[in-house]
Amino acid sequence: SVAMQAVAADDSQSYAVDRNETWFEPAPMDVHVAPVYPEELLAQKLPATTVRVRLIVDKDGIVTDSTALEAPPNYPQFFAAVQAAVRQWTYSPLVRSVPGEESTLYFNGWSATYSGKATAMPFHQDYDIVFTQKDGQGVVTSVTPAAPPR
Repeated sequence: SVAMQAVAADDSQSYAVDRNETWFEPAPMDVHVAPVYPEELLAQKLPATTVRVRLIVDKDGIVTDSTALEAPPNYPQFFAAVQAAVRQWTYSPLVRSVPGEESTLYFNGWSATYSGKATAMPFHQDYDIVFTQKDGQGVVTSVTPAAPPR
């Protein structure tokens, strides 16, 4: 199975927030495709393996890069499986709004209206993705991200 869990970053990696700002957190646009357990590794019956990945998401909610923060060096197939999945993920943008006239942002074929001058911001999100086996099969299970993006 594959379980995904969002990981909180420390505050030094977050945007500074002013008192007059309102921030709207991004959210997945669709169900995120889960990574697939690498078939060529099933016969090895490996213990649970964790890949910590950082996603860089642009202001339009598109994943533009993924970096392995932690991954098993002897089994690059796990990170390759993560990369194949996250390339398909999209988000609503991280939005900063300051007092001013109402504004509308357009992204991924959607639009959202905000009270105040809104700006879509790029962000990063870290995930722990755990690969396990059950009865010799790689069954996919995902967990909804819960930690705030940075």
